[in-house]
Amino acid sequence: MQTSHAESFNASYLVNNLVSPVRFYDAVRKIPSKAIVIEIAPHGLMQALLKRSLHAESDYISLMSRKESDNLHYFLSNIGKLFSLGLPLDLKKMYPPIEYPLGAGTPMLSPGIKWDHSKKWVVPSWDEFMPERTVSFNEISKYSDTLTFAT
Repeated sequence: MQTSHAESFNASYLVNNLVSPVRFYDAVRKIPSKAIVIEIAPHGLMQALLKRSLHAESDYISLMSRKESDNLHYFLSNIGKLFSLGLPLDLKKMYPPIEYPLGAGTPMLSPGIKWDHSKKWVVPSWDEFMPERTVSFNEISKYSDTLTFAT
């Protein structure tokens, strides 16, 4: 409900907001079940209140948190949660458009890839994996005139 105070943002409007009751619960009750509620604020201030008040089937996402040391990571993680909840996101809008052909000074991706070589993995060779089906190259070459390969 919009009052006459809300028609213009002035001192009267601010005073009215300070002295009028907050009807938060009435507003939250109007949120349908299975809704995705996104809090856009400097900190998930309403998180506890919303989680208690929303339907059990609803999802709550805050885009920033004061407790996080890396809010960009927190923000992008929650954008991923929104995507996994089925929200249609156009992720291309998060990046500048790519114009082809790429310029000569475009950095390569490969220097940014760091492989973790701290673990050793045992990978069996073919004869260890299926010893009963081991065939040597000499055995194959005996039949090379009669072999056909699908292309």
